[in-house]
Amino acid sequence: MNSIVLEYRLYKNELSFEPLYHYTSLGLDEVLARRECEFFVKDGMTYKQRSSALEGDQYFLIYVDRYTEGPMDKHETSDIKVEIRTLDDRFDNPLLEAYYVDRHLDALAMLGSQYLYVAGKEYERDSAETDEDRGVYVIYVTPTGYELEEST
Repeated sequence: MNSIVLEYRLYKNELSFEPLYHYTSLGLDEVLARRECEFFVKDGMTYKQRSSALEGDQYFLIYVDRYTEGPMDKHETSDIKVEIRTLDDRFDNPLLEAYYVDRHLDALAMLGSQYLYVAGKEYERDSAETDEDRGVYVIYVTPTGYELEEST
C-alpha cells in the first residue's frame, strides 16, 4: 500500500501553481480534517483554500491563495486541540471553548458540523482553519440565538 501524501500548492493561475508544503507522515484522518478547513496557517502566513483534489488514491492536494500575514505564534505540541471561537469584525474572535481530542477523526466530526453547541447555546459554523503554528484546529462560529432546552 502506498503512503498517504498531502501537498499544499499556491495557486498562481489556471495552469500554474507552486508547491508549498509536502507531508508524507500524516494519517488519512488528519488529511481529511485539514481538507475540511477553509484556512491554513503556517509560518505566520494564513492561506485560504481554493480547492482540493485527489490524484490516484493516496495523493491529496490542497490549492491555496495567500490571505493574510501576521506574527508567528509557534507552539510545539502532540496534543490535538480544537478551539471554538466567535467570529467578529474586529478579528478578536473570542474563545468560547477549547477541547482536546484523542484522534483527528474526533476533530473532523466537529469541523464538519454545520451547528455546534457550547454551554447549551447553538452556534453556526462560519469557517475553520488548521493553525499549524499553534498546533490547533479553530472553528469560527456565530450565535444563532437558539438554546437547548434542559431535559428533565
